[in-house]
Amino acid sequence: MKKPIQYLSALGAMVLSAAAAADRPNIIFILCDDLGPGDIGVLWQNQREGKQKYTTPQLDIFAKEGMILDRHYAPAPVCAPSRGSLLTGQHQGHCSIRDNQFDRLLPDEHTIGSVLQEAGYKTAVIGKWGLQGGSIKKGKRGDRSAELEPSHPLERGFDYFYGYTAHVDGHFQYAFEKNRPVFDGYKDVTDELEKCYSTDLFTARAKKWIIDHVKQNPEQPFFTYLAYTSPHAGLRVPTDSHMSKDSNYPKGGGLKGGVQWNDDPSDGRINTAKGNFDKGIHPLVAKAEGDDGKPWPQHAKRHVSMVKRIDDSVADLVQLLKDLKVDDNTLIVFTSDNGTHHEGGADNVGVYKPDYLATFGRFDGIKRDLWEGGVRMPTLVRWPAKVAAGSLSEHPSQFHDWMATFCELAGVAEPALSDGVSLVPSLTGEGEQEEGTVYVEYGVGGGTPKYKAFEESRRGQKHGQMQSVYTGRFKGVRTQIGKPDKAFEVYDVVSDPKETKNLAGKDGAPSQKELEAKFLRARRASASAKRPYDKELVPALEASINRPGKVKHRVGKKRNSWVPSPDLVSGEAKLVDGFVVQDVPGVQVFETLVNVPSDGAYHFELVSNGQAVVRLHEALLIDADSHYKAGTKKSSGAIYLSKGAHPMTVVLQSEKGKPKLQIKWKGAEDKFVPLSKENIGL
Repeated sequence: MKKPIQYLSALGAMVLSAAAAADRPNIIFILCDDLGPGDIGVLWQNQREGKQKYTTPQLDIFAKEGMILDRHYAPAPVCAPSRGSLLTGQHQGHCSIRDNQFDRLLPDEHTIGSVLQEAGYKTAVIGKWGLQGGSIKKGKRGDRSAELEPSHPLERGFDYFYGYTAHVDGHFQYAFEKNRPVFDGYKDVTDELEKCYSTDLFTARAKKWIIDHVKQNPEQPFFTYLAYTSPHAGLRVPTDSHMSKDSNYPKGGGLKGGVQWNDDPSDGRINTAKGNFDKGIHPLVAKAEGDDGKPWPQHAKRHVSMVKRIDDSVADLVQLLKDLKVDDNTLIVFTSDNGTHHEGGADNVGVYKPDYLATFGRFDGIKRDLWEGGVRMPTLVRWPAKVAAGSLSEHPSQFHDWMATFCELAGVAEPALSDGVSLVPSLTGEGEQEEGTVYVEYGVGGGTPKYKAFEESRRGQKHGQMQSVYTGRFKGVRTQIGKPDKAFEVYDVVSDPKETKNLAGKDGAPSQKELEAKFLRARRASASAKRPYDKELVPALEASINRPGKVKHRVGKKRNSWVPSPDLVSGEAKLVDGFVVQDVPGVQVFETLVNVPSDGAYHFELVSNGQAVVRLHEALLIDADSHYKAGTKKSSGAIYLSKGAHPMTVVLQSEKGKPKLQIKWKGAEDKFVPLSKENIGL
């Protein structure tokens, strides 16, 4: 169970003393686009032999000063669902953004930004968004509005936004080149960005935003979501404005060096918007020769120049934190949205081929693969005050865990709609780390590349519907799922990260039945991303009901505008008869077993006078949280259940008046009937 958080006073999270604010870290989340698990020196390139390798000295220092999360997973092997899960705190069995649903509306629910806003943080997104919703044509110019882009960052919990809203716009490293609109809030500012390279532009803007905030509100913590568009194709490189013998980056960093933002754009919005467009190949690879004695191909030189630009930019940001004297209590997470790519772009500078530099690392698979190379992310964490230098965590985790993590650090309860667990124990070495859910489902055409470095059996293997579920050190994975009972391949990804030995059916490895039960109990079907197993029966527990009609009941105080995770309601549990609520405002948690009489499709319905969230097993059954109107009926839709006992958890939150709660269900019958002592108990 999660350790209860010591929450703020009844005045609420928004009323914070300077001391309380100072105790909580600033947070910077850096998300790269298509950076592979083999793109960082300390994680892979430094181990390679021969000439076809490169260095990332600044990220190596970053890793030595902090922690490597060796088993941190993307929610999916492609951009949009990974960002959706990160922002909502929901894995791909619940997140509304799945498969290749680029530019989709991000639901008007709580995001990492909104929960940190309520906790008193100043929040910003700088870089690529791609989940704005609406019907904007790609590349259209002009000021945008909340009506046209209803899930614009400013509508989803962020105080400031600068960057690309549309997914495809982020494929161009120079916005001005292809007339791809960059927005400052809702204002189109592309016309002032000639020769502004995206990595430089977003780094400089992030620096400027942090500087302004720290100077104006030194006691208020901040959250910056910095989403780079590189090293995704197109393979554009910086200008050659600051070339030297061993660098193409402005000297120094922080307040006085590195990339700098110009308040007056007449001289270029940033200090590197000079020189020759797309000519800044990094000098350390410009004349590099491969193992065959031939010059590196252009795609490799360009890719490395893009990665090394990120390398220098991260060091620039760290120096800024030191200059502002906020480095010690700033948590930086550095990661990527999916594995390395094999793509080109409309910029006519070629296609990147990751096998030349093995940027998939020690794994098989790239972007769009569920093999480790597609989803096991290069993830580094630095927080001098709390994270031990040179540390390593092999605890399996996934993007949706950051919601719970940041909520704990900010002193607020994570939403009950979140699927994650806090990683604070892993990061700080204090307390016991709870096991979370690491789960991927994804459907796409194509297949795994035929690289010689990959296992022969999976070269060219088709994708189709794919799924993976992790349990401890084991991973169950399957591709081309045509029938819902297709067998999983099982790998020990700790001792065998390349996934060479299929352990399915072997002693000690999870069985097909165990893997199916794990994922079926943790997900719900999505009408926009149908799966072959959507109507499979959720397995019941191997348990019987000995105390008919009994429910465990706990009461806590209201803490936030959202329904909190039940694990953080620490009141004493008492046995009550049915879903009987106490006549007190606040949070009430009910836990019981539902006795399903026969296999089949079931529907559940909730009516209450407050917000509520209901789960069956770990699956999200009913969301009656932020937009629920008291007294209305909220239905679950169909869920397919096997005969037997299924655990149900209900979290009810009410502000005033006598709390009310009624839960009904129906199977093959035509009408809903209340859950009663005949069909619930412990």
